Amino acid sequence: MLSSLVGRLLKAKLVGLNSMVMSLLVSGSLVLATGGLFHVLENKRPLEEINRTKHLKFDIVVVVLSALMVAGLTVWLLDGFVRIWLTNNVLLFDSIVSQPLWLRITLALVIGDLGYYIAHRLMHTPPLWRTHVFHHSIQEIYWFSGLRTSAMNSLIIRLPYLVAMCMFAIPASAVAAIAVGLGMVNFWVHSNLNISLGPLNYLFITPPFHRVHHSMAEIAIDRNFGNILSCWDYLFRTAVEPSAELNISEKGFDVESNQVVRQLVGL
Repeated sequence: MLSSLVGRLLKAKLVGLNSMVMSLLVSGSLVLATGGLFHVLENKRPLEEINRTKHLKFDIVVVVLSALMVAGLTVWLLDGFVRIWLTNNVLLFDSIVSQPLWLRITLALVIGDLGYYIAHRLMHTPPLWRTHVFHHSIQEIYWFSGLRTSAMNSLIIRLPYLVAMCMFAIPASAVAAIAVGLGMVNFWVHSNLNISLGPLNYLFITPPFHRVHHSMAEIAIDRNFGNILSCWDYLFRTAVEPSAELNISEKGFDVESNQVVRQLVGL
């Protein structure tokens, strides 16, 4: 009987492992395909002339290191007692969490995005700037370079969405899909893509709108904080309209070698 129980437990763990591996393969393939699509689109409609290979080796190294740190911290912290505490303490009324999943996801993304806007603004204040400064060192901005960020930055910007997902009781499978979607949003907003959504520019972030945020021009400092929705910037008067001058303005800075580790961690 004991051997049978052990066998069932091992089989269950194997099934779970296979499911996780398959999920990683599917999500990884989607992310790579999205990156490839943006690469092609950038070639066709570039916002400015850039050199993608100039800091590519550096970005690959720091992105991998940051991803490993964030993955470990996410499993230990965000997917551990923080998520459990949030689930037990921020869950909304039954009348809300009983609504259709698509509606709850929509509301969670809107509230999470407002939280992102607030967190992003706070990261531009002295106490938290050190967690965010590494991201603003990017000089050649395109879909992949937007992944250059500190581990602390990545954790902080995840929290608003995590809180919102727990508020609306979004199932783990949907949260995983949303996480992949948010990764694609990161590719979108940092892409070197000259595109307009017309009147929808006042609702959704576009690559030109976010590029202003990375400009070193005085008019663009501490502006355009949104991630998915641009309406927060217009509502709270932090929006600056994109322009040809801002597109080609100076961006980023060279990171001193003795500062790389500190900025990569975000301390």
